[in-house]
Amino acid sequence: MTTWTPFTLAVVTNALPSDMGQLYANWITAHPEKANRLEEIVEEIRRTFRDAVSTNPRTLMDTATDTVPTVAFRHALNMTFFNLGMEMGAQLGPDAHSQFLRADLWLRMVQTGGISAMPVDADMRGGTPSFSRPARRAPRRARTFF
Repeated sequence: MTTWTPFTLAVVTNALPSDMGQLYANWITAHPEKANRLEEIVEEIRRTFRDAVSTNPRTLMDTATDTVPTVAFRHALNMTFFNLGMEMGAQLGPDAHSQFLRADLWLRMVQTGGISAMPVDADMRGGTPSFSRPARRAPRRARTFF
């Protein structure tokens, strides 16, 4: 069964690394007009991930629109942190760039069908890969030449 995880402003705010959380608080104080910007980024990332996953017709989408597939959660968080950091003008290290790149590659692979974001339910789809023994043919009769 496919599992989905809430991806909301509260979840993302709670997951902010402490140094980024402090930087974000200072940024909001300096730019009060940006108070809703993190929420907008979260909504955009969530919509992007849900749209990518919905391209696979076998995906059973969660009816709660504030969720992402559990396998995509960490990628969505990394992409959100990167976008927020870039918007705030933070100096992001190589690790942040590589995490963003991995998230973006994963997202593009899902969109192009290179990988599936959903685990395969063996009961519903027969499992992959399928290893079934081929049917045996009846043995040939020996030929006689006279």
